[in-house]
Amino acid sequence: MVEAIAESLAAKIKRANQEQTASIAVMKFAIIIVLNFTIPVVTSLAFGAFTGKWFETITATGFFVLLRMVSGGYHLETPIPCMLLTFAVMAVPPHLTFPEPWTLILTAVAFVLVTLLAPANMKGYNTIPERYYPLLKFASMLVVSSNFLFHSQTAAIVLAIQGMTLLFHNKEVNQS
Repeated sequence: MVEAIAESLAAKIKRANQEQTASIAVMKFAIIIVLNFTIPVVTSLAFGAFTGKWFETITATGFFVLLRMVSGGYHLETPIPCMLLTFAVMAVPPHLTFPEPWTLILTAVAFVLVTLLAPANMKGYNTIPERYYPLLKFASMLVVSSNFLFHSQTAAIVLAIQGMTLLFHNKEVNQS
């Protein structure tokens, strides 16, 4: 469904300006990325507002998106499972509670994971040159370590989940 919408939009854009647009395949890829991001974020925030956990959902969304951006992580093969999992990672943690020490434990687990593994699965999914990967690792460590100051249960869960996505590897993607 998402791929069909993306392809339809890409074809319409191409017809509107054939000379100054990328190929339909490239535009489709970009539109899928935008939809994969926008749909889960909007639905998560709406869910959080509906359940009275809007601020916590913003916290989950912010930490997840920021860490995902700088650390990379596993990419699911198709858009719908990706969007459902992204929604779950942003919408469910604000509704969970656990004993206080777990905030520190989960944040520490996330810190170890990003220190050892970030950035992961970046090749083919972005255009950041590899020479900047050490800066991405440092940025990942900063994002996670900020929760040692904020001490947010929601952030701890999201950071640990995102850290675990670094354990799994995708094959490299060709962006042609």
